[in-house]
Amino acid sequence: MKTGFSRLCINPPLGAPLSGYYEARFTKGVLDDLCVTAVAFDDGNKKAVVLAVDVIMLQKEICDKFRKVIADFCGLPMEAIFINCSHTHTGPMLGKDFASDLCGDALYEEYLAIQMRDAAMYALEDVCESKFYQAQGEAKGISFIRRFRMKDGSVQTNPGVDNPDIDHALGEPNETVKLIKIVRENAEDIFLVNYGVHPDSVGGEYVSADYPGIVCATIEATVEDTKCVFLLAPQGDVNHINTNPSKAARAMLHDTFDGCPRGYEYTKHMGRVIAGAVLQMCGVAEEINADCIEYACKTVVCPSNQENHKLEEARRIVEIHESGRDEELPYKDMELTTVVAEAVRIVELENGPDSFDFTLSAIKLGDMVFAGIPGEPFTELANRIYAGSPFDTTILCCVTNGGESYFPASSAYEEGGYEARTSRLKKGADDIIVNGTVELLKELK
Repeated sequence: MKTGFSRLCINPPLGAPLSGYYEARFTKGVLDDLCVTAVAFDDGNKKAVVLAVDVIMLQKEICDKFRKVIADFCGLPMEAIFINCSHTHTGPMLGKDFASDLCGDALYEEYLAIQMRDAAMYALEDVCESKFYQAQGEAKGISFIRRFRMKDGSVQTNPGVDNPDIDHALGEPNETVKLIKIVRENAEDIFLVNYGVHPDSVGGEYVSADYPGIVCATIEATVEDTKCVFLLAPQGDVNHINTNPSKAARAMLHDTFDGCPRGYEYTKHMGRVIAGAVLQMCGVAEEINADCIEYACKTVVCPSNQENHKLEEARRIVEIHESGRDEELPYKDMELTTVVAEAVRIVELENGPDSFDFTLSAIKLGDMVFAGIPGEPFTELANRIYAGSPFDTTILCCVTNGGESYFPASSAYEEGGYEARTSRLKKGADDIIVNGTVELLKELK
């Protein structure tokens, strides 16, 4: 197997809208560079490219357009193009904003397509003979379930730090760090790092790749002649917020508009914890077979979460929010965000559609596979896919080749919380996504 690497900067212009919150923000500067990073694979018969791009997500229409541009330019089928978004909440808006009437800049979108296209081609031109190694470790204390059962029996997402009404978290985070170490002849090695926690720890109006960027920068500064790529694992119900943080953690965080503490110093801490886990295991990674390339996509259909019986109240909430009168609503912080987002979903789905199509993606390299889900699955879904995968090494990625929805576990619909209340999908979509992904992997095996 031959492997190539490339990285290009994709910082947006000053004043460009940022994506991630139900609050308008516009680029004021750069904390750290946003990038598109490409890793190309060539087995002498087939080629494939995995790209990691520092944007919150790419809607299917935009992502398919980018994939076609890349595929046509590089002479590859679209199935051979695997685009994983870092899901940074301090990155540029692409297309229509999910939370407002804002739209991303069309010129920036064209620029991003060119940068992604060129990164893929540069990586294909950089290929050289390689050996593959894998290892697993843990990054503990930086990923926390963000859904809680409160003492009154309700469920809240991000109910705040030191909230005395919290009873217990609804689940356990998956703190596994996966490493694919690619040792290349006469070229820099490549570390592919896979971990899942929401990249929303910075906030503000200065662009940043969030903790995934810190992971890559830390490893590249520490391990000589190495390039690092971060691929985001499922993180739909986990983030960085410890509801009972240490004194040191508190000092690195500050309150933000939605009651969720954030801070760039804490982002650096998160990146260094993950990088530390990689550094501990990179020297003892075990060689794996990666002799041939196969790729495939699978379309699954999930039913729409229409609730037209709630339309009247939803319209009232949306009108109040859009006219800037949130103070009239009896909610605050994350509960306000939840109520507004739920109302927006109900109004948007008034006339359908009845269902949504999702494209699941996979690229096989011998005994390992990259598997992609076009949204944000809960940790439970990821664990079920790992258990069902026929591959010895499965690198499972979210917001890949699309980014359309949360994929909550079915139990969340009875429990409540931001993700289930705002999801455009009905209960049962988790089984469709899990079973579809496992079926795809079995077909490739």
